[in-house]
Amino acid sequence: MKNHLIDYVAGSLLVVTRLIAAFVAAICLLASATAQGQETGARIISIVNPSQSNGIHIGDVMDRKIVIEADPLYQVSGTALPMKGVSRNGIELVDIQTKMTHQGKKNIHEIALRYQVFASASAPVIMQLPAENFALTGGPQALSVKLPAWRFWFSPIVVADITTAKGNLQPQYKPSLIDSSMHRSWLAMFLGMFAVGLLGMVYINADRRWLPFMSGAFAQAHRRMKRLSGAEGEEKAALMYLHEAFNQVHERNLFASDIDVFVTENPAFSRMKKEIADFFQRSGKALFAAPPNDRVAFIRELVVLSKGLRDCERGVA
Repeated sequence: MKNHLIDYVAGSLLVVTRLIAAFVAAICLLASATAQGQETGARIISIVNPSQSNGIHIGDVMDRKIVIEADPLYQVSGTALPMKGVSRNGIELVDIQTKMTHQGKKNIHEIALRYQVFASASAPVIMQLPAENFALTGGPQALSVKLPAWRFWFSPIVVADITTAKGNLQPQYKPSLIDSSMHRSWLAMFLGMFAVGLLGMVYINADRRWLPFMSGAFAQAHRRMKRLSGAEGEEKAALMYLHEAFNQVHERNLFASDIDVFVTENPAFSRMKKEIADFFQRSGKALFAAPPNDRVAFIRELVVLSKGLRDCERGVA
């Protein structure tokens, strides 16, 4: 009898052992199939949580990001994304951004979530960013990826109620004024330099009488010669304008034989002594021998000469 009881117990244990082994094998097979389906469908590559998990105050913003790898057929369903502006337990989803890139034969989906804390508490408490589910559609079967909740310590700014906070408010001080005297001095100096430079540019290049000391004899001759169009007889007018300027500067009639005396008395024109001598030679030929064939080119050359004489007259040559 005793031996039969032992055999019965042993047989029962064997049956139970086989049942447990079959159950464990079934669970392993199911897990393997699930893992295989997830591997071929979608999987989480990385989760980036906020860098700080304590000392969070009201109004603080926290960012999370999840990166999902999925088959090309699958897309993150936009209709199943968390709603922007939804508040759960004092945590509001203020922004959500999605981005998809290709990497090999897979699609990489990046989902960035931004939360803001609007909770209130009288003492530090543990809070959490909510768990989120992301559905992927387009493939042979619907898939979903879960972003787990993330806990953090919420610290109140004032460990009391709002009445105590209002009673302890301090008046704000106005910001101190910045001494701008040095900046004003630099501004005045640069404005002065700009004015001097502008005045110099006008003095060197302007043809009109912008300033009283710009109306020299050659400046007037140059201004009048620039108006000539090259009509018949205007080459003689150009020559006369220059001769009048030479006579005015020399304070008497200037002839070709007086060029050395003119340059000695007016050393500002010494660098153009050769051009002045050439002018008198060409002038005598044009007035008394043979007029130039090309009046326009002739007047243009005289205008260039008058500008050089004007620069010598102004001391900028």
